[in-house]
Amino acid sequence: MRSWLLVLPFVVGACASSDFKGPALPGYVDAPPPPMAAAGDAVLTGTLWSWQGTLMNDDTRFVPDAPDRYTLLFEPGGKVSVRADCNRGSGTYTLDGTALAIGPIALTRMMCAPGSRDAEFLKGLPEVSGHLFRGNDLVLTLKFDSGSMRFTTPRQ
Repeated sequence: MRSWLLVLPFVVGACASSDFKGPALPGYVDAPPPPMAAAGDAVLTGTLWSWQGTLMNDDTRFVPDAPDRYTLLFEPGGKVSVRADCNRGSGTYTLDGTALAIGPIALTRMMCAPGSRDAEFLKGLPEVSGHLFRGNDLVLTLKFDSGSMRFTTPRQ
């Protein structure tokens, strides 16, 4: 029974219709190539992004005293590592063109020093709806056009 479960995907794949007109090659699976990563994806992933601040549409601003204590690291495959002042964690993200969604995020729950902006930083992440690049800056737009979070990196 188990061997049939292993063979079944190959049988179904071999019966699929195809526009390919050449001879079938041994081990060849007629499937479309994986989607190419967009240039923005390569810039987004593998880069440590430091939070420079959040600007809400009502002109409320949140600016961290130490941007290097508030970071995002997007990794290929939909994983994001987060540092929010004295707390660290990781979560998931989905990317579709310029649309970006972050969360859920699991992280430590230490009480940071007075003056920390960890609550404001973490409150914005699940509200992210898109992204764009401006020079070395990453701008994360928030849902309902309510504001944006700006990040930067020393990477050129």
